[in-house]
Amino acid sequence: MASRYANLLTSKLAALAIFAVATCAGSVVWGQAATPTVLQVGVVGGIAVDAESVLNRAGQQIDPATAASISNSLQGVDNDIDRASELRMVSLKSLDRQIQNCVRDGKEIPVEVQFMAGLQRVEYLIVDQENNDIVLAGPGEGLKTDAYGNVVGEKSGTPAIHLEDFLTAMRTANSARTGQGISVSMDPTAEGVRNLQYFYDQHSFSPQLVNQVEQAMGAHTITLTGVPKDSRYSQVLVAADHRMKRLAMGLEHSNAQELPSILEMAEKANARRMRGAPRMWMECNYQSVAKDEAGMIFEIRGQGVKVLTENAFFDRQGKSRVQRKQNKFAEKWANNLTERFEEVSEVEPVFRDLRNLMDLSVISAIIAKNRMLEKMNLDLAAITDDLVQMPSRPVPSSVPTECSYVNIKGNYVVTASGGVQVDSWAVAGNTQVDPELIKTSTLALASHDTNRWWWNAN
Repeated sequence: MASRYANLLTSKLAALAIFAVATCAGSVVWGQAATPTVLQVGVVGGIAVDAESVLNRAGQQIDPATAASISNSLQGVDNDIDRASELRMVSLKSLDRQIQNCVRDGKEIPVEVQFMAGLQRVEYLIVDQENNDIVLAGPGEGLKTDAYGNVVGEKSGTPAIHLEDFLTAMRTANSARTGQGISVSMDPTAEGVRNLQYFYDQHSFSPQLVNQVEQAMGAHTITLTGVPKDSRYSQVLVAADHRMKRLAMGLEHSNAQELPSILEMAEKANARRMRGAPRMWMECNYQSVAKDEAGMIFEIRGQGVKVLTENAFFDRQGKSRVQRKQNKFAEKWANNLTERFEEVSEVEPVFRDLRNLMDLSVISAIIAKNRMLEKMNLDLAAITDDLVQMPSRPVPSSVPTECSYVNIKGNYVVTASGGVQVDSWAVAGNTQVDPELIKTSTLALASHDTNRWWWNAN
């Protein structure tokens, strides 16, 4: 039965793909001939992810036995890492040697290596000419596990940098420059859109038809570019996009205050309809990269992540079309999360995990863009090549549809869409000279102990 709801798809509906990333605790094999292992921890930023397209918020703590196993793995960490520092350095030459020694000796990769000596964020890249080395620097602290089994900073509780993610960023730095770069998107199939349009030609929407609406749309396709589809990096991209969508559409509520969903804002404003279906995605959000005159130190500045939106709809052939006029509620929601990113990401750790990835990809792009390894004749085979193979992580290729809706004065408004884009080369190419940076470089290298692969500034 045709009705005034026949075009809900184009004006009021976008089905939201729901997914999660679930992992098992224990050890996963790295390497080729040798078998060094990596700690497999909990879930990704509180999001459980598996390969079966069942993606959900991890609603409960991990079991005590698993928590104890992960905590025990942290007991052997270098005690000096517990001394928090605003400026902690990691030598890439020595880090590479640490990994190669594990491969050679068939030993497990130490936990402190797996989590980059407790680095919480990579803010500086320093060229150490005297030791023919490249040094990463940023705030660092001791390590602990959170309620979900993730390894986080002992004081800040924010996700630690993962060696896995750094290796992925370094190995994909050049490929991130071409094609679509590094991205994830979740999109309905053209067939699913046509099926849903046909469904609405026959029915008026009502909450009783939600299951049929979801079945008509079918699965959404997850598209990943620029990084291995079975990497932890991909897991975080998927999990961050998933969480953003669920918060935007009101399928879940954040512990952050004053973060109403798009539909809640529309309901409060008594908006009887919304124009199109807002597509929302996350991108890099950095200021110009600062550097000294000689290009011996680089600093990435800015909060790292922003949320953008555009208004879109699907035509009857299932093709996405962009409208010129923005959805004011989606725009307000995106601006709200961007402006409050630091605050919100404290209780939504997957967003800080995402920022870690962006930081690492920007740093890797700076190294590649300036051809640092070639100019220094610096061989980092364990970091840049496949000397060490990383574990394969489960990431779904498709996810089921789930509807979010609200009834405003008899009209049902149903909406959503999204993605993540990491344009690391654009950030790396936007630089400005800051002569004051040489002071940071001098401080960092003055306390360099060549017998250690990491150290704190004195």
